Amino acid sequence: MSAVAAQLAAARGPEFETAQKPGCRYWARAQRNLLAKAISELAYEQVIHPAWSEEKSAWLLSLASGESYRFQGVTRAWGNLSIDPETLTRVVDGTGPQELSIFQFVADARVEIGMVPADMAWYLRDLQNTLIADAQLARLNAETTASTLAELPETGLLARLEGHPKAITSKGRLGWGQDDFEAYAPEFGSSFQLVWLAVARKGITAAQANDCSEQALLQAAMDSQDALRLQEILDSKGLTGDDFALVPVHPWQWQNVITQWFAEDLAAGRIVFLGSLGDRFRAQPSLRTLSNIDRAKGFDIKLSLSILNTSCYRGIPGRYIPIGPRLSDWLVELVERDPFLSRTHRTLILREVAGLQVPNSTFDLIEGVPYRYHEGLGAIWRERLDGKLEAGERGVMLSALHHRDCNGRPLLAEYIARSGLSPEDWFARLFDEITVPLYHFLCRHGVAFIAHGQNISVVLRDWAPAALVVKDFQGDLDLVDRPFEELESLDQEIRDILPRKHPEVIVHNIQTGHFVTVLRFISEAAADCGLLEEADFYGLLAGKLRDYERQHPELAERFRLFELFAPKIPRVCLNKARFEIGYADSDQRPSPAVGKEIENPLYRFDAPFHANKEETCP
Repeated sequence: MSAVAAQLAAARGPEFETAQKPGCRYWARAQRNLLAKAISELAYEQVIHPAWSEEKSAWLLSLASGESYRFQGVTRAWGNLSIDPETLTRVVDGTGPQELSIFQFVADARVEIGMVPADMAWYLRDLQNTLIADAQLARLNAETTASTLAELPETGLLARLEGHPKAITSKGRLGWGQDDFEAYAPEFGSSFQLVWLAVARKGITAAQANDCSEQALLQAAMDSQDALRLQEILDSKGLTGDDFALVPVHPWQWQNVITQWFAEDLAAGRIVFLGSLGDRFRAQPSLRTLSNIDRAKGFDIKLSLSILNTSCYRGIPGRYIPIGPRLSDWLVELVERDPFLSRTHRTLILREVAGLQVPNSTFDLIEGVPYRYHEGLGAIWRERLDGKLEAGERGVMLSALHHRDCNGRPLLAEYIARSGLSPEDWFARLFDEITVPLYHFLCRHGVAFIAHGQNISVVLRDWAPAALVVKDFQGDLDLVDRPFEELESLDQEIRDILPRKHPEVIVHNIQTGHFVTVLRFISEAAADCGLLEEADFYGLLAGKLRDYERQHPELAERFRLFELFAPKIPRVCLNKARFEIGYADSDQRPSPAVGKEIENPLYRFDAPFHANKEETCP
């Protein structure tokens, strides 16, 4: 038993057992749910093609291998299938139902998936790890109701979320073993201290907000006693703050990456190990972003974590480090001087107050080295939301709204019930406070956040949506490639570093990032529990966006640039991209694949607008 495993066993006691126990109902449940998700998302991405069978009164998926799957499901507003996992059956040569297995399904669909055997093996590993995490989540959430979830603190709620709703391998965490899952994954509930290094300042890329000191960063991660101990260690090694910076490191990263990838720097004394010190941290669903559980005020810390999870290795690129604090401050100033964002609505920017990235003296010698080898040692400090909330408010990631409890009831249903509002009024507020301001950022200022469910949070006051919260600007914020005068106040250096995208491309930060990746699942959850049909949901959303357009005629040309109501929009395919690129290393982070266009429900359910156009036509 490893040292980490021994510590975990001692902490949990003899009653602890994993969700992989033979015959465990949690494993079987997770297996069935993951298979339903896989068929649904691969059908959406047009990798496979289920068809309704009148004869069987069921959906039938016939694969090139000869195997088939039957199930009951509902076609949703975005053309995707929502599958009832309990109805899934596998049929081979008409011999009847067979035991369900996500791994057997991948083998059955190997022609459609199209990966070579070596990549297929990696994909199966990705699935195995995802299923381990899903089974643990099934165990954790087995008796948890939406009422209980609504009362949890943010770190407790985040630990129960199921991850990326579109990615089949949403928790692959390739590089981790079981000890690492139990020590560092949020669903296992563990906390840990950070490892601290002293790193020679020469060569480091670093940036810091004017109102944030290195001392403040340290105080947010440890008490005065630990800070004194850290200083004593520095003194004993003859290291000074003038020459060395204090750098926090994820303990897994230290053991598995820093000690090897930075061996030359360690040997030369450019990096010095100081020890594990300070407060306890717990991972958010992204894994590399950590929250301090010993003190509410301070900063979340994002650390390099060189595991392959969902789509890429989770390191810290150096490209955006120099601009992070200044970009954050500019966004805060933008909000303050825009009455729509600061007074008509309330917008909270979680600033990135500091960041650093340490180059690798070995891998940097070779041009074209895979990107992960350049991102092994870095940190970003970001403001915490709880420090910005008023009394009686709570912040909730958008991805939590469609999370379902042990009875299948989504968390949003509990919030709506507690608010006393009708579902229509609650969702109207959600669109007013979240979707419309995101569109305003793009149309008024040419700024587009990649608005998926982890980057965007909603502030609830009296359980109703009251404010927009935006975070994560390094790599998840784009600027339009047009000369908007509103962008002139942003430093040219920052404009040069940030991606500049054509209007037809940048609008997908909202259409794909927000509508398809977040609202698609919220609307399904609302319909399933009888709160609001999808036609009414998207009709309400369309109406709110049309109201905004009518209230801002001065932006009419930009509304045409950033068209949200096109009859069809591109289909962005996350899983298909993995099948196409496999698991080979690259010097560039992977990008999603693009499939055939999908019908846009905002166009389809924008009935009053279409009716008005028909009435005014000559």
